[in-house]
Amino acid sequence: MAASLIKFGLYELNTGARKLYKQGRRVRLQEQPLRILEILLERPGELVTREELRSRIWPGDVHVDFDLGLNGAIKRLRVALDDSADNPIFIETVPKRGYRFLSPVHRVEAPTDSSAQFATLDPQSVARERPANDNRSGNASPGGPAATMGMRHFSRATLVGAAIFLVAILGIAINFLRPLTPPLRVLRIVKLSSDGHAWSQGNLFSDGPRLYYSEYNFGAGYQMRQVLLNGNENTALPGISPDALIENISPDGTSFLGTFRSETKQDHSPGLWIEPVIGGPARRIGDIAADDAAWSSDGKLLAFGNGGDLRIAAWDGTAEHTVAKAPGSVVHPRWSPDDKRIRFTLYAPQSVMTIWEVGADGSNLHRLDFHWPGAPAEGYGEWTPDGHFYIFASRQEGIFNLWAIEEQTDWIHRTRHEPVQLTAGPISYSRPLPSRDGAKIFALGTVTSGELQRYDQSRKEFVQFAAGLPADHADFSRDGAWMAYVTFPEGTLWRARTDGTEPLQLTFPPHRVTNPRWSPDGKRILFVMREPGELPKICTISFDGGNAEPVVSEAHAQTSATWSSDGNSIFFGRDPYGENQDMSIYRVDLRSKRAEKIPGTDDLFAPILSPDGRYLAVQSTAGDHFLTLIDLPSGKRMPITKSKVDYPAWSADSQFLYCNTFTSDNPMIIRIHVPDGKVEKVVDLPFKITGVYGFWSGLTPDGSVLLFRSHEQTDVYALGLR
Repeated sequence: MAASLIKFGLYELNTGARKLYKQGRRVRLQEQPLRILEILLERPGELVTREELRSRIWPGDVHVDFDLGLNGAIKRLRVALDDSADNPIFIETVPKRGYRFLSPVHRVEAPTDSSAQFATLDPQSVARERPANDNRSGNASPGGPAATMGMRHFSRATLVGAAIFLVAILGIAINFLRPLTPPLRVLRIVKLSSDGHAWSQGNLFSDGPRLYYSEYNFGAGYQMRQVLLNGNENTALPGISPDALIENISPDGTSFLGTFRSETKQDHSPGLWIEPVIGGPARRIGDIAADDAAWSSDGKLLAFGNGGDLRIAAWDGTAEHTVAKAPGSVVHPRWSPDDKRIRFTLYAPQSVMTIWEVGADGSNLHRLDFHWPGAPAEGYGEWTPDGHFYIFASRQEGIFNLWAIEEQTDWIHRTRHEPVQLTAGPISYSRPLPSRDGAKIFALGTVTSGELQRYDQSRKEFVQFAAGLPADHADFSRDGAWMAYVTFPEGTLWRARTDGTEPLQLTFPPHRVTNPRWSPDGKRILFVMREPGELPKICTISFDGGNAEPVVSEAHAQTSATWSSDGNSIFFGRDPYGENQDMSIYRVDLRSKRAEKIPGTDDLFAPILSPDGRYLAVQSTAGDHFLTLIDLPSGKRMPITKSKVDYPAWSADSQFLYCNTFTSDNPMIIRIHVPDGKVEKVVDLPFKITGVYGFWSGLTPDGSVLLFRSHEQTDVYALGLR
């Protein structure tokens, strides 16, 4: 391999020296495991077959038990990488075919090593080029005393300049010769809660001896809990309203700062309240409306987000003013320990999550850009109390890991400018909180899993479907024999028999997929592909795999699409969260690749064609994503819901539309009788659900309701540091 430094997870491979390091420490590898690692890193995310490994590592004239040798080498490589065959982070086994490297890879090319070339001059040539008035030979200067004094003055000036230059060079050399600060490392991880019910979207707070977090139980709601750190005692915190959404704790540890869920409405930020830690009545802070807030280190000021504004006010709500306007929604503001800067998380269109910083006086607003590949997904950071580090979470391949930025160091060490990775899965860590003594980081750790379930109407309960595959966004061929689905949490497209057998992976990371749809002839699958740094686009792929092909090329964010009845064209819409987009429904002829706008479809998106080919069920950007029908023969437009619904699915006879109301206060599956618009409840949401994008629901070939049930477990962890 060309000389370079390849980084993945906590590891670095120096391909020139052929040495593997983990956070700066050498990891010993034998030749065969090292060669396999080099080959896998040549094509990350792609399948490397066993035959290719055999031909490149074990030539034909070497007689060995190939299977035994390869399996042993892979096992030794996994041991060196702390990897697992059952739950791989780096190396995935593709049964009977080969292996695939899963982790994101960052390659840094080695710089060209050039040495200065010195010419050798003989004494005679030096003498020939010496000026006539040069006095180094001992002869008197022809210029007389004045010239001699000038030369002495010139010599002193030259010496002073040379001395300054040497001191500067020496200072630069000393600076570069200083060692880097030893990287922050996680030495041990301790689980502080054990029931798996910590709320994954809640913040952590500590007053020193206690750690506070929110717990969520499906059907029972929210509750604040406290962990005594000197004894690991975990108890419920009495007197705190379950409706309170706690955002921060006061510097003296006596009061919570938060909002109330009941106040939150569409396009409206709730009020900001103070609630005593020991319980008691909450007190409103002035007229402040905030989505998220935090006290300054001295407790005199508040920083809070309101839509795209970052604002500051006095502790009592007076002197409120805007310090920055950001291109997105401002959440999780945090003051630097000296209260001179504020960092916050920004949510932008297409679910991009970034970290921004601004001075407390409103100066120098800028984004923290780490120049990592793919779409940015960093946020929810916290400074250590001494200000030396900033800890934040970053998501890659669906997993959040913790990273540390060195903010300052001592005079002995140079500052380490590149972020240091602290965790590397498989647990997804988020909402980091450095302890007050700086010895550990508290964080929420989530183990993501789930299974596909269908509603058994006769038993009035949900049961496993397709052996409980981790399948989201499932869709079925017309004959009901095959299904296409998206794996959770990876977001890759697969197809399998309806019972889950004969699975075949069709797309691979870093591509993420939603809304697959089978073609009428069962030969192709339509889906939305999201590629890091690119707008989502509609593609098709063969039932047997191959390359994904875009349906239409345009500089717009596209969203879910549907086949025409004959399979010769596709209806699609654009993403309502995209920028400067004509929101309408289009028809694309797959033979000519020409797209035409369907009249009367302004402000509509996400079309789903009825099985009889008469209606398009679409969602409207007007109001709150109300469901609308388009009668294709007449072009008539008919609204059929007066509230928000998601993921409409047609019954086989085109008489009913099944939808979910999972984002409302009454989560359930409903169905709408198309001829008369009558709405009836099918089943209440009985358990916690999850998904790759949003809360999906669908139908099996026999018309049973499908859901992706969450088995997610979130707990509180303490990560000991060095």
